[in-house]
Amino acid sequence: MPVTRLPAREWTGRLRLGPWSLPLPALPRKSVPAKWRRRGLPWYAKPVPGAAGFALQVAKTNLAKAVVERLKP
Repeated sequence: MPVTRLPAREWTGRLRLGPWSLPLPALPRKSVPAKWRRRGLPWYAKPVPGAAGFALQVAKTNLAKAVVERLKP
């Protein structure tokens, strides 16, 4: 499933093959967040820091925080 369709929350993953289930490896710490627009608003998906396995945080970008960060010298 494309991350652009996931609702906002933390997501974890496992690989299932019939009756077997294996944990997915953690994402690299230096992974670049994915960014896209949904209904005109900016969203992102990034690795969850300190997660034991595969974990993504999917959420809307906080527009006020983003503007403040852009204005910092």
